[in-house]
Order: sequence, then structure tokens, then C-alpha cells
Amino acid sequence: MAIDIKKTFLPIVISFLFLPTTAFSNDLTLCKALNKDSFRPCERLAMSGNPDGQFGLGLLLLEGIGVQQDYTKSFNLMQQAAMQGHAAAQFQVGQAYVNGEGVNTDYEEAYAWFLVSKKNGNPTANKGIDLMNSYNLVPQSRLNSVIERANDIYAETTNEERRNNESSDALPVSGLSEYCDMVMPTVESIINFKKYGKPRSSVEQLMEGMTDQQAIKMMTGLIDWVWRNSVSSDKIGQQFKQKCLSQSPDINFIFP
Repeated sequence: MAIDIKKTFLPIVISFLFLPTTAFSNDLTLCKALNKDSFRPCERLAMSGNPDGQFGLGLLLLEGIGVQQDYTKSFNLMQQAAMQGHAAAQFQVGQAYVNGEGVNTDYEEAYAWFLVSKKNGNPTANKGIDLMNSYNLVPQSRLNSVIERANDIYAETTNEERRNNESSDALPVSGLSEYCDMVMPTVESIINFKKYGKPRSSVEQLMEGMTDQQAIKMMTGLIDWVWRNSVSSDKIGQQFKQKCLSQSPDINFIFP
């Protein structure tokens, strides 16, 4: 069943956080206008890792404003912003999973992201949840599992947002321990796909649109390693961290 949430909801109210740097503030102002002149400012912000820029660029690609419409690239950008705690992007990730835009349709994953967006204060997420409930897209028997998944996403995104805030003025990562800490959110995200019984193909979709060969090598290696690991999902992360700290040849794909 294809449900176009965009036709059901009111337009999303977009809020951008303004940074003290003048150049960034100017780019944010241009980006939030969401017109044909917004692409480059949003792109610059997105490339710097700014979640508002990722969200803005994702919307431009989603709607084809000033750029060719590309659902896959839009989803990847929304996912990046969502992992940094951006509530509106979290809603858009859920919407993409409902409509199958840039990712395979997955109602349980959509419901979980709507719950996370709601917890982060986005009132539009309530409409997504209510609509899914009205169509009974997630059976009652699966709700506890979906809520558990939402709690894991919320914890992961909250930790990622905190790490980004704490490291915004930090020096580039140089030590082994810091590097392993930086990799862990990606590892935990992949583990969660396996933990909740998602097919390997669903996590491989996150690689679509990647062009950096080192990033592709790392993601492919991580997915292979997690999927062939025989230990319980709750222990894979700890095992990976230990191997990373010891620079085990078993995971040499994560090292440049």
C-alpha cells in the first residue's frame, strides 16, 4: 500500500539554527529560503556536516527545487541530519520509509523514526503516527519491538548530537581511541539493522550515492563483518571496539 504522507500533512515548518560565523549565517539564510538559489549554500553547509544544511539540501533534492530530483541522495542527507538529532529530518526519514522514496518501504522503521521525531518535539510526527495507526500499518503485536527500536535510535542520535557539540571546536582526531569512538555510531547503526531482523539489503541501501572509495570500503567491510558475526547482537559492538583498539587485522577495512 503506497501512502503519500506529503499530500496528507501540512507543510513542514523549517527552523534553522544560526551559527555565529557570518559566512555560515549567510548560507543558512539562503539555504532556508528553499528556492533555486539555495542549492549551493545548502551544499556547502551539508559538506561541512551541518545538519540544517543536510536537511535543506535533502528537501531540495526531494522536491527537485533548483536541482534534479533524487530520492536516494535526499534520503541519505536526511539520514545524516537525523542521526545528529534533527527532529524535522527524523520525520522525513520516517516519511521516506513509508513512501519508499530513496529506500525500501518499511513501516516499522518509519513508525520508529516518527516516534523519535515526536520525542524531539516535532508535532508533525504525531500526524504520521496517527495516519499509520489509522491504516494499521504496524500490527499491535509488533509495537513493543518497534518502540524498543525507537528507543535505540533516540539513544544513538542523542549521543551523536552530544559528541558533535562537544567536538565542534576540537582538534582533528589523531589518537586510536578517538578514532574508534568516532567509528562506533556507524557500527552500532549497522548492528541495529541486524538486531531487528532487517535484511542485509536494507542497510546496503545506505551506501547508495556514496562516491568516496574509502567510505565505501569501510561500509562494505563493516556490513560483511557484522552479518557474519555469530555472537549476539548485544555483544557485537563491544567486540568491535576491542578489535579496533587492538588494531586487529580482522577489521583492517576501517583503517585508512
